[in-house]
Amino acid sequence: MGYSTSFTQGITLLLTLHAMQTNTGDAITPTKLLAKYAGIPFASAVKTLKSLSSAGITITKEGVGGGSMLAKPIPQITLLDVFLAVEQDAPLFKMHMGINCDQTKVGDLKRRVEVSIGNAADAMKDSLRGVTLENIWEGSL
Repeated sequence: MGYSTSFTQGITLLLTLHAMQTNTGDAITPTKLLAKYAGIPFASAVKTLKSLSSAGITITKEGVGGGSMLAKPIPQITLLDVFLAVEQDAPLFKMHMGINCDQTKVGDLKRRVEVSIGNAADAMKDSLRGVTLENIWEGSL
C-alpha cells in the first residue's frame, strides 16, 4: 500500500491554516505564505488545496486578496475527510490475484483474500474517521 504525500500535506496545510487563523485572526491566508509556513512546495500546496476545496474542507478565493481558509472548524474535519479528499476514489489496497492453480479453489481463495483486505480497509477507515484535526491539535489522541 502506498499513497502520495498529499494526504499528510493536506493535514499539514489544514493545521497551518488553523494556526495562522488562530494567531493572526485573518480569515484568508495567501497560498504562497501558507505553502511557505507549511514547508510544502507551492505547486503541491495548490494541487492539495484544490482537492480540499473540492471536498468542501477549505474555501479558496482567487485574485488579489485571495488565498485559502477553513470551510469548517477543525473538530468537524476527520483524517478520513482529508484522506478521501486528496486520494479521492483510490482503493486503500491494490490487489493482485493471478492465482493459477485448481480452478475450483481459485474463486474461494480470491473471495477470502478480498474479505480479509476489505476488513483491513474498513478498520483503516474507522481509525481515520475517529481522529479529528482538533484531536491532533490538542494532543488528545
